[in-house]
Amino acid sequence: MEQFVEDSSLGDWEEIGSGGFGRIYKARHHQWGFDVAIKLLLQGERTEKSLLHEIEMMRQGTSPYVMAVRGVFKGRKPFSGGSTQLGLVMEFMERGSLASLQEALDEPPPWPLVFRLAHQVALGINFLHSLPHPVLHQDLKPQNVLLDDSLTAKLTDFGLARISCSVSQVSKGDGPQGGTINYMPPEAFEASYKPSRASDIYRYKSMLPALE
Repeated sequence: MEQFVEDSSLGDWEEIGSGGFGRIYKARHHQWGFDVAIKLLLQGERTEKSLLHEIEMMRQGTSPYVMAVRGVFKGRKPFSGGSTQLGLVMEFMERGSLASLQEALDEPPPWPLVFRLAHQVALGINFLHSLPHPVLHQDLKPQNVLLDDSLTAKLTDFGLARISCSVSQVSKGDGPQGGTINYMPPEAFEASYKPSRASDIYRYKSMLPALE
């Protein structure tokens, strides 16, 4: 069972990101004594199913290079006046993402840092692919690689992830298919496309220029 985190346990809310899935907030957990990130999904009939799917994918195992779920948010945002929402509670990554790092730098990062980040992302992918029930991420991109205060890279956003049935076959699940077009392999646009580990590797290679 996941630990539920209620709105009364959180304070100092601040929106730090948004997308087609919903919004991400930074908040202070009073009992834990540190900041957390809260991913609130858009409300709708598929919200709870999508949330449970992402939790299932993120709890397949633990790795220093893959984000872990700390709990499930159940409550209301401050001053929202809306209905109760569900969300993911994760560790707050102080340095943003690879995408924001790239935007913040006026010049290419030092080569040792480039190599280390590329290696850590590769270790995260290898961890997912090497689980007893291998997980395909399916949406690898700079925005989904977050950085902590030590600039350690961790994979996040498992809304499209699947458990692979074999080395080359499509994984199980009936959730959304696809990913971000700029990082999708050419075969993904064919009607017969079935995701595989090779699809994640293609996305990894496509995002490497973001490190340079």
